[in-house]
Amino acid sequence: MLSIAKVADADYYLKAVASGIEDYYAIGEEPGRWGAGTQELLGIDGQLEPAQLTAVLAGRHPITDAPLIESANRKIPAFDLTFRAPKSVSLAFALGSAEMTAEITAADDSAVDAALGYLERNAAVSRRGHNGIEQVSADGFIAAAFRHRTSRAADPHLHTHALVPNMVRSTDDGRWRTLESTGLLHHVAGGVGGVAMLLRCA
Repeated sequence: MLSIAKVADADYYLKAVASGIEDYYAIGEEPGRWGAGTQELLGIDGQLEPAQLTAVLAGRHPITDAPLIESANRKIPAFDLTFRAPKSVSLAFALGSAEMTAEITAADDSAVDAALGYLERNAAVSRRGHNGIEQVSADGFIAAAFRHRTSRAADPHLHTHALVPNMVRSTDDGRWRTLESTGLLHHVAGGVGGVAMLLRCA
């Protein structure tokens, strides 16, 4: 299952990544990783560092610190795309052998990457002109993925938060603009979450 939420307070996520032990995003969980088109767009890949995420959510380049997009244009700094595995998969991940856990981890990564790739190809767009009258295509998404093993109640609940900053690079002029989020919502309603779950269970 896939759900999408607007991230109104980026500090919540940043503190969760940086604090390391006390909060929801850090208790016993593995570090986040960069995914989707991040490597092509920003030149970073693999395990993310809190300072990198801080810069990206503020609309700056994570390496050069150069501004990419004016923060005033982004009332919403990012979107949280949450991929949830079926309960049976969560239990197998929690109680299975080391070999089973490794296989589920690999399948989980592949499923999330495939779903993000689908969304990049079909929903990476922005708008420009008066009242955003013109839709423009974008090169893809930046995404920071965080896999968690449990719910807030500490029950087995395998899920991945893919934090997608509210900025995309236009294919025609290379400018960074805000993401047209209605495309994301449309494709979620159209069943990309189901596609992701099929891949998870394959």
